[in-house]
Amino acid sequence: MKLEDFIALFSEEIENQSENTSNSEQFFVEKMGEYLSENGIITDIELSFGQKLGQGLKVNAYSYHEEQETLSIFIAVYDRYKFGKTISKTNVEKTLRKVVKYYSKSISGMKNEMEETAEDYPLAQLIFQKHGKTIKSVEFFLVTNYLYKANERIILPKLRGVKTNYHIWDIERLYQLIDENQGLDNIEINFELKFGKSFELLKVPNNENAHFDCYIGFIPADLLAMSYEMWGERLVERNVRSFLQARGNVNRGIRDTLRKNKELFVAYNNGVSTVADDAVLELVSEDSNLFKVKEFKGWQIVNGGQTTASVFHALKEGIDLSDVFIQLKLTVVQSDIGMYNMTAKISEYANTQNKISMSDLKANHPSLINLEAISRTTWIPSNDGTKSNSKWFFERARGQYLVEVNRQTTLAKKKAFQKENPKNKVLSKTNIAKYYMSWNQCPHIVSKGGETNFDAFISLLDEKGIVVDSVFFKETVAKGILFNTCDKIIKELDLPGYKANIITYTISMLSCIYKKKMDFAEIWEQQSVSLELQNNLRLIATYAWNHITNPPIAGTNVTQWCKRKECWERFVDEHYLKIEKYIRSSSLI
Repeated sequence: MKLEDFIALFSEEIENQSENTSNSEQFFVEKMGEYLSENGIITDIELSFGQKLGQGLKVNAYSYHEEQETLSIFIAVYDRYKFGKTISKTNVEKTLRKVVKYYSKSISGMKNEMEETAEDYPLAQLIFQKHGKTIKSVEFFLVTNYLYKANERIILPKLRGVKTNYHIWDIERLYQLIDENQGLDNIEINFELKFGKSFELLKVPNNENAHFDCYIGFIPADLLAMSYEMWGERLVERNVRSFLQARGNVNRGIRDTLRKNKELFVAYNNGVSTVADDAVLELVSEDSNLFKVKEFKGWQIVNGGQTTASVFHALKEGIDLSDVFIQLKLTVVQSDIGMYNMTAKISEYANTQNKISMSDLKANHPSLINLEAISRTTWIPSNDGTKSNSKWFFERARGQYLVEVNRQTTLAKKKAFQKENPKNKVLSKTNIAKYYMSWNQCPHIVSKGGETNFDAFISLLDEKGIVVDSVFFKETVAKGILFNTCDKIIKELDLPGYKANIITYTISMLSCIYKKKMDFAEIWEQQSVSLELQNNLRLIATYAWNHITNPPIAGTNVTQWCKRKECWERFVDEHYLKIEKYIRSSSLI
């Protein structure tokens, strides 16, 4: 896909999905955040719009990673008519100063001047309470649908008490991220041809019926670094995308060992685990089990992304790596399904470093592959006597839909594809998890964000052995229709703030009351929710709003309160009987 094609498709997506011009900027920020989250660059994004024009303050969203003590704050430069236009370095700096000033004012207690119902109140409260305590690092992100052609580093004043970094994500950088994620497993490396050196591996004896071969040994650190320099993050499987800055404790440890105690590196470091579709190996001698590596095909690092990136940066800093070796394990898998299972298990069980992106780790999970296949062949019911002409499109990887649209060779074919697969009927894997877990009465988990919730969703499918078939797909779509209907109702109620939390708590309470009596088949057939059910959602939403905004301890951050199981349990204990009595009196269940 070319950049101009991506810009056209992405701008169309924003326009079609945002209901009016006033919220298109936030929809843009949300979409950018989803891409960054699913690629492990940030954790889940929370929309949090706040602006004081007279004071030069603005914020659009944030992402808080408590374990890493890092807060990521987003500010947008967006104009629906300026997709692909140029933004200057001056405007970039001017914009970033607004969000930096927002942070500084929040440290000083700006929350005390705000309404608690303001969308950005939880962020201002979080900064005030956590700055310098569990917020040790602040990452400022400028996201824009413009092009930052200058591409120069931004240097702004540092904040006292925290480390600060600035990141600029323009529309081209987003395009590069999506483009990079296509065809990740096509890497072929001939080490001697590319780098003039190789290494040796010992084959591990295994059962002849196994669908894989395993090798262990040591790779020269400079060879691994040069491989990363050539292939970049395409070499690192998406689930273990490395943080390219040494900002976590593990990364700093790797860096410091390479600088000060290189001779101890092999003892301290766990090494890297890799997989490949195929490997060309040459037996060193007939009486040995030692092989010289010639070439890897479809080579991917599934554990050790930080080690790889760290030795690359050490090489760039001029650190001599000639006497540094890294333990390497290679698994050559002989079948597609075997490749998924092996890759996923290695990634999940072996990774002991920074948080991985679970939605990418599980992108090739058999359940998701089934959902994708079912969605491509399941037509939406027609209620007007004509044949069905559209489908729900399950997007197993972020950006998949845009890529599929662009693969159509003519304008007529693109229009036909979009008619058959409408943009407003695209299902992401994190959204499907949100629909499912909300109905499964886990609003506290859903409130923790897309990645955490997705992990819980996949674990639940595996633990319960849930069969993902046509019935499951249709019920999931019906849950999505119910969820999105609830979203619209809450917008109509104009409840100030915490919309995402109200939706999931409302759906969970509805599930609690209806239990197994909800007719999802009817919702699927009608592709809509009855008026009676909409009235029930409206009622429950009001109770949900009152509950979450009145935590037992005054001053508790509402967003954090919603993530606690106690919040859900109290909601059921205190309001279930009242809500159920009303609904039953309406003879709807």
